Amino acid sequence: MFSSADNANRDSRPNVWQESWPAIVRLIILEILLLLALASAFVYYLNWSSEVAMSEFMAASKAQLHAVKDRAACRQSA
Repeated sequence: MFSSADNANRDSRPNVWQESWPAIVRLIILEILLLLALASAFVYYLNWSSEVAMSEFMAASKAQLHAVKDRAACRQSA
């Protein structure tokens, strides 16, 4: 079925998988680093947006508290 020339040709030809393993490992490491960078950027964004939301909430709470005190003062003077 196979001639001895085919067998010799297969033996002399390097295995494709053996040559590509370093490239595959580099790609996996690069993908992991990219995922870590994206995850850290996402966590940073969540932290930043929650600080902004908390400061807006606190500012609104203080403004509402002042408005309630002003209304109470107006009612007492009337």
